[in-house]
Amino acid sequence: MKMNYGATFKRLREDKGLKIVDLEQPSISRSLIGKFEKGHTRISADRLDKLLSDMGVSHDEFLFLGGETNNNYIYMLLREMGVQSGKPQEKKQLGAMILKATNDMRQGRGGISARFIRDFGLMIQGALAEEENLQIYDIDIVKKHVRPAVNFLKQAETWGQIELDIFTLFYFGMSPSDLLILSRLAIKRAKFYTQLRTEKKRLVDIAYTAFNGLLFVDLKGAAEMLTLSEQILSDADQFILDWTGERIRLKFGKGLLMMMQGSVEEGYQLAHSVLTVYEITDQKDKVKYSKEVIEKTRDAVLSGKRKKYLVHTQCCFKVW
Repeated sequence: MKMNYGATFKRLREDKGLKIVDLEQPSISRSLIGKFEKGHTRISADRLDKLLSDMGVSHDEFLFLGGETNNNYIYMLLREMGVQSGKPQEKKQLGAMILKATNDMRQGRGGISARFIRDFGLMIQGALAEEENLQIYDIDIVKKHVRPAVNFLKQAETWGQIELDIFTLFYFGMSPSDLLILSRLAIKRAKFYTQLRTEKKRLVDIAYTAFNGLLFVDLKGAAEMLTLSEQILSDADQFILDWTGERIRLKFGKGLLMMMQGSVEEGYQLAHSVLTVYEITDQKDKVKYSKEVIEKTRDAVLSGKRKKYLVHTQCCFKVW
């Protein structure tokens, strides 16, 4: 993934409320900084590090923030893939995405992203073809395509955008133990960057992603992730960013967790209360999907069949 250094620098500067003139130095003119931000010129690594230091930004943080999802290879192919729930047309789109990633790898395009998006597609393909009597992380073909991603993430000394993208892609195919280890690592890495208020949403999303993957396999780990989400939201600056969607999602997650912990009716009512918001805002797909998750969770807990419950797999397919 090619990084736009100038645009990233400008994003950081504006987030910190600084003007170009505030960073001007004898050897770094405001004209040079302006041209650098617009992509009209480059500046030396020494000069860049000096400017970053003056803004209180580390080099690692700068590289981390350089990943923009709008031009990201992974997100481009995910949009082409669309939602995957097993329908023939959706499977066709999935096959086309896998073929594109495979061809890009052969042509030397897409870099490491092409390799992992191909593995992700093959993992989804294998999971959809499997009988619903196994946890997704117990399916052999899923294990085969998840293992390289898990090894890559565990060995990464620093996490940037690509590592977090890979974590988000493969989390639901990871074993509970790997998922919890990597969730904590992802959050630890992401916390490093939350001095930027606009990056707090990324941290909330990571924590909730981990919660979603752990909910039906590790209640203690799921509760840890949900508590972290709540803590971040409680400290959030409401005047800078709109956190309504995240708060609604948190309420829904709390309801599901309460059901899984045994407070079935109380959790059921809490999760159900979110549907009204979705209905008012005409989010029909969310209403339908949320109702399905709520009812299946309630039925699974009351029937004592939690271990056979695979709704976390379905959740992930719906996301894409």
